[in-house]
Amino acid sequence: MNLKGPNLFLIILIALAALTGCDKAQRMIMEGVPSDTGMDNTLTDMEAKPVRLVLFIDYPEGGKDAYIEGVDSVAETLQAPEELVRIRAYDNQDSEMRPHRLVEFDFKSFLDAATYLNRPEIAAIFADFPNHADKVVTYTFIRDSYAKEEGSDWQIKHVYLIDYVLGGKQAYLEWVKDVSTEVVSPPQLKAVAAYDNYYGGSPHRLVAFEFATPEDADAYYALEEVIQTDEAGLENRAGNWSQVLHRFQLRSDYIHE
Repeated sequence: MNLKGPNLFLIILIALAALTGCDKAQRMIMEGVPSDTGMDNTLTDMEAKPVRLVLFIDYPEGGKDAYIEGVDSVAETLQAPEELVRIRAYDNQDSEMRPHRLVEFDFKSFLDAATYLNRPEIAAIFADFPNHADKVVTYTFIRDSYAKEEGSDWQIKHVYLIDYVLGGKQAYLEWVKDVSTEVVSPPQLKAVAAYDNYYGGSPHRLVAFEFATPEDADAYYALEEVIQTDEAGLENRAGNWSQVLHRFQLRSDYIHE
């Protein structure tokens, strides 16, 4: 897995901070950073904003069981480091659709994520993932907002991957603000979380809708206010952004942390 930063200096900074594991050393590194607005903002994001590392995984044909066995053998190791907040794994509700699996790693900051990924035992596991999968795609997201949160570990997660055209982000955010009440209010919807791509690449944004059951998800999308909201947004979206929807169901692989 390749972790590419905004620039070479920042990559060196992250690696040093992660490897020192020492507050004093991290402060020394931070104090040596040039004091410009862009870098200050980047360091603020690194230190303060929760980070979600997202893996989309495709199994080789007939290889799901072998992959799950491999997960069982490393689950305890993956969950052990203190800088990790939690891991959750999901299967695609349609076994014929790709990606077959979603895995989420949550951290309090980018530095915590870097520290975790620099651990030799964790790096070895991540390096071995491609040996058990057809494809592993990794994204790093920073939490932007939670529009609704009722508990956790809901069984059904719908993940929207959103891309803006140049200059289209503000139009998208304004549309979301206009329709947020209609989208969030229905009781069938239990949680909504939004994340921005840390590196500004594609997909630019991840939005997750969570439901207790598949039936609740179906009932939600059948609501008149949700249908009207979606139809109203189609015209706006055509010129400003695109989205891909994946539907996943929670697995129990990492619930026992």
